[in-house]
Formats: sequence, C-alpha cells, structure tokens
Amino acid sequence: MKRKIIILICILLVIILVITGIIMKKKNDVNKEKNNNEISYIDNKFNINLIKTVNNNNQNNYLISPYSIEIALSMLRDGAKDNTLKEIENVIGNRTISDVIVKDHIGVANAAFIKNKYKNYLLDDFKTNLENKYHSEILYDDFKTPKVINDWVNDKTNGMIKDILSDIDEYFVLGLANALAIDVEWNSPFDCSKTVKEKFTKIDKKNIYVEMMHKTLEYSGYKYLKNDNARGVIIPYKKYNKNTGEEDYENGTNLEFIGILPNDNIYDYINNISEEELNNILSSSREVSDNFEIELGLPRFKYDYELNNFMEVLKNMGIKDAFDRTKANFTKIMPRNNEIENIYVDEAIHKTHIELNEKGTKAAAVTFFGFSNKAMMPEDKEKVSITFNKPFIYIIRDSSTNEMLFFGTVYEPNIWNGSTCSE
Repeated sequence: MKRKIIILICILLVIILVITGIIMKKKNDVNKEKNNNEISYIDNKFNINLIKTVNNNNQNNYLISPYSIEIALSMLRDGAKDNTLKEIENVIGNRTISDVIVKDHIGVANAAFIKNKYKNYLLDDFKTNLENKYHSEILYDDFKTPKVINDWVNDKTNGMIKDILSDIDEYFVLGLANALAIDVEWNSPFDCSKTVKEKFTKIDKKNIYVEMMHKTLEYSGYKYLKNDNARGVIIPYKKYNKNTGEEDYENGTNLEFIGILPNDNIYDYINNISEEELNNILSSSREVSDNFEIELGLPRFKYDYELNNFMEVLKNMGIKDAFDRTKANFTKIMPRNNEIENIYVDEAIHKTHIELNEKGTKAAAVTFFGFSNKAMMPEDKEKVSITFNKPFIYIIRDSSTNEMLFFGTVYEPNIWNGSTCSE
C-alpha cells in the first residue's frame, strides 16, 4: 500500500514538473517574442532630451545631428575633470559610440585646432586620446583668421557647409570639432514625372503649394507606422559596403529615413515625446507585402540651419560649468599656469544642411567648441495613403546600430520653380 502511495506521489510530481516546464517555456517564448519586437534606441535619453530642448519655442524648419553633438561632447568630456566632467557625463553618459562611416557615402571627421602659442601646453595624454580614440586631426596655426577651421569644415562636409566662423577672437586657445556628412540614394528612387505641385498646410493653417513627390511602396523593406498619436513610413536607402562604398545588399549598411506625421500639432507632439512614444511608433511597423502597399506623398525640401542658441540648449540640459571661466575644469587638456590661466568653452556652434529629393538625401552637420582664456565671458493593396502635407518630423538613422544621425522638422517645405527633375 505504501509503495503504491509513493509511486502515485512520484507520478504527480512528474506531472507538476512537466506542466511547470510547459508554462515556463511559453512564458520565455512570449518574452523572447516581445524582445524581438522591441526596438532599442541607442542613447535614447540623450536624443529625446536634446530634441525636446531644441524644440522649445522653435516653430520653424530645423535640423540637428545628435550623433555629431554627442561625439563633440565626448571629446569635451575626455578633457574635463571634477564637476565639469560630472555635468557632461550626466547629459551624455559614457557609452561607446558606434562607427557609421561608409566610404564615399557617410563621412565622420574630428579635429582639434591648436593655436601655435599654446602648442607646447597641450597635454600628451589628451592629444593621444584624440588621435587614437577619435582618429582626430591635430591642426596648428596662429589663428589670426578662421581660414584653417573653415577650410576643414568645407572639406569634411563636401562643400555643404562652407564655414562656421566669420572671425576669430584674439583670446582663442583651441577648438574641438566634429563633422558628419552623408550622400546616399534611395533604395528605389522616386519618379520625377510623378512629382507635382500640391497643397501643404502650415502650422498656422495657411496653405502653400509645394513640390510633392509620389511613389507606391510595394516592395519589401518599406514600412508603415501607426499608433494613437501619429502615422509614418520607413524608407530604406541603398546598402553600401563600408570599406569600398559599392552597393552591397548582403552586408551593406542599413541607413533609413523615418518620416513621422503627428495626428495633431507637431510642436506639442515633440514637446510631449518620450522614449516610450518613440519606441511605440517604431515598433508599430508593418512591412509592405504581397497584399499590403503604401501610397506615399513626400515633399522635396532643402535648407540650412544653425542652432543659434546651442550654448543655452546645453546649459538647459545640465552642462554649465564648461562655459563658466571661473568653474570650468579642462586641466586634462591644458594645465593652469600664468600663461593660460583657465580655459573654458566660450563658443558653441552647431550647423547643418539637408537636401532631400527624388534621388536620395545629402546632409551634413558640424559641431564646434571653441576654448578661450579671456577674462570676461560673452553673453549667452490593402492600401493606406499617407501624404506629408502638413508639418512633420523626420529621422535619419542606421538601423543596424540605431544611431540617430539626424533629426529634423519640416514646418514649411521649399517652393520650387521649374521642373524638379532638373534640380
């Protein structure tokens, strides 16, 4: 009798273990599926914080490069100490930035501009760090004019940004710069003959007529986005081999354009955007298939932008000591002595350019920090249709690394004259 009871108990234990195993497997499968559907966004907190800070009181076309700004701030961080370092780290963290360089198509360059007078004061460790970690050029000059800096900017942005400085201060000590430039074609170009003048409603409800490109997205790779707050599309660019720059659809880079059309006011949408909202709209993607296609209307646009209040943006994000002569600590760049006193950042510049048309996209960004040691601080089929016929936002990112190269808004596209195909 006891033996039968023991056998029965053993059988029950086996059944319980089997049932538990099945439940756990299903739970793991669900979690695995959930994780596969989630889109992680590298350094999303920094990107969101930057985007919302720039958006404040800005209701015009603008374009920023979170990627360029983060690299320039990283170089700044590596030269900082004490509370100056802490403030920068609180804003950007201390992560490894992904390499997005693709020969002939995506260029990233860094440089340090050192005034000859201070050449011997540049600490070897900082110089070595710039060269090894950032592959930075080290350029020396008397810097009586900004020509060396402007020539570098023009060269590294393929002429899209001609210059960033109109003159240079006599107290200039050194500058740190990052330049980013992309020149990529759509995986499948738009047909110029389908580009027509159409109505675009601005944020003030006034209508203008713009050049609207049209395309039926009917091949895999295109994606439709939709959640409770917005709709959008993801359009892939051609894949290029990182080393040769040639088309490489097997192992090439994965750059893509993300257009997001808020249901309501774009300004409010950006001010209220969060990591959850961005991940939610991106994870809602539905890929084009044999029984699903998208009718797309997207305006051509081209503009230059300078973030005139860049220093104030960074201060509002929490980086303050770097711009204060009495508090800045960049003694990992240069020591304090009677000749240098204390260097601090007295100039922060961020300029961008973009041109999006039927063929593809060209864009560039430059981020520059200028150091001074002057005594006074300056003042501070089933078918869906989507037509971007009102203000919208856009992102250009590398989907394989999730690096956000550009974030921009289009409040008012260009009004073009003549044939768009000849532009």
